Amino acid sequence: MSAPVRTLRPEQSLAEARDQLTRHGHGAMPVVESSSGQLVGIISRRDLDVALHHGFAAAPVRNFMTATVLSVGPAAPLAEIEQLMVIYDIGRVPVVVEGKPIGIITRTDLIRQHYQERTSSLPLFRSVDERLERQLSPRAREALLQVSKSADALGLVAYLVGGAVRDLLLDRTSEDLDVVVEGRTGEAGVAVQLARRIAEEDITVRFEAFEKYQTASLSWPDGFVLDLATARTEFYPRPGANPEVESASIRLDLYRRDFTINALAICLNGPRAWQLIDFFGGAIDLSNRLVRVLHPNSFIEDPTRIFRAVRFALKLGFTIAPQTETFIVRSVSGGLHDLYGGERLRTELLYLLAAPFWLEALLCLDRLQALRCIHPQLHLDNRLRSGLEWLSGISLPLKVPAAQLRLERLLLAVGPEAAWKLPLDGAARQRIEKVRSLCPELPRWADRSAPALHRQLADWSPEAVLLLASLEEEPQREHLLLYLGLREQPRLLNGKDLKELGFKAGPTFRAILEAAFAAQLAGTLQTREEAIDWVRERYL
Repeated sequence: MSAPVRTLRPEQSLAEARDQLTRHGHGAMPVVESSSGQLVGIISRRDLDVALHHGFAAAPVRNFMTATVLSVGPAAPLAEIEQLMVIYDIGRVPVVVEGKPIGIITRTDLIRQHYQERTSSLPLFRSVDERLERQLSPRAREALLQVSKSADALGLVAYLVGGAVRDLLLDRTSEDLDVVVEGRTGEAGVAVQLARRIAEEDITVRFEAFEKYQTASLSWPDGFVLDLATARTEFYPRPGANPEVESASIRLDLYRRDFTINALAICLNGPRAWQLIDFFGGAIDLSNRLVRVLHPNSFIEDPTRIFRAVRFALKLGFTIAPQTETFIVRSVSGGLHDLYGGERLRTELLYLLAAPFWLEALLCLDRLQALRCIHPQLHLDNRLRSGLEWLSGISLPLKVPAAQLRLERLLLAVGPEAAWKLPLDGAARQRIEKVRSLCPELPRWADRSAPALHRQLADWSPEAVLLLASLEEEPQREHLLLYLGLREQPRLLNGKDLKELGFKAGPTFRAILEAAFAAQLAGTLQTREEAIDWVRERYL
């Protein structure tokens, strides 16, 4: 049975009904009275489409719903449900208690049940408690047992989900655990309810609730942290937008995830305790070492999944499934995600660019035409690749992470609008703007002497100079790198030296120091004594 049940009201318009069916991806929806919650009908997408085709978008649902609804109780045997579906040619049967729908059974539910009964002896459907025992720390296992007991007491179902399950099946250790909590009828806030119960039973646990997001966090004195979230589903109102979220079943919660290998769960309590939950073939994809998306529109809804697909494939040594690659190319080829920007894209880019496989990732993204999410004209040509590889070979101590510099070099390869779309800090924007402003002049001065370069670049950070150098060919790069090395050496003279020579602080004070440093850069001055004599000769 799938729960909670999405329902319509009789007075809603057919246009509203269509939006709801589209939002949740259903082929039909039960109709219930607003006041009593009693089941009064059901309307299918097929009937809805016919009515809309004939211009009845504003008509109420009650005029086109099927009022005679075949339903069953919670204890109905599968044979009875199958019989109803076959005899009456229906694809779904509501489960009703006292006239109110509490769930719905579809043909897919029946097929899955039959399949799992026939294959229950296969490794994919065996209990995974041995893996949990072997690969989780005693601390993590103890926390999950606390979750299990408290969920049982509250009549809830808790699941270990996401990357931790994936890593367990890959025989990798994982202490970053996420738990999803499902209510019996899909009520909101059950994760907070469960977390509060655990904290009440164990006074050493620190409890923090985020009611707005239906999530909670538990922290133990030894530093172990467990995050809990209410099972929820997402709807993207437009491509690339932040999703709208509402409570749902575990199946819908897993369906909203990016890839099948991340849509796995382990039930922590109840009749299916310590059983693997795999609705979408994620375990098989793990065995076949494939990164596969859950549905064709996934990348249209959230283009950052393109970058995650590449990251997971390279990180795990997997291959992106051919059809998933096709979905990626289709989602970007029309320009839908050009200049996508935003914090989420910046975060994903930095994850990729910080990884040891950053170059392979960029090559893959370029092959899939996905770099156009950053800018329509961005391609990993030889010049850009050479500049990025050169930057990565620099061993100077820098304040800016390598991944950030790589990102800025990517942005310098295209127009300024790409940098406007990404949320960069002020220092990053300043570096990019400085480098961009000097690009037209670069061929005229890149081979100048160190003092001449210093007059132009004295107030530039080392990172900005390196970005500038990365735009040039090898001789000019090394020339700028040599200047940077000279510039970073200790100065032979300082303000104290000038005061000892009788100079007073003023406008000429800094000018003398800069002139002495220019001579030092040129190689004219090599010791402190030479620098002091040089000042005496020229300024005293």
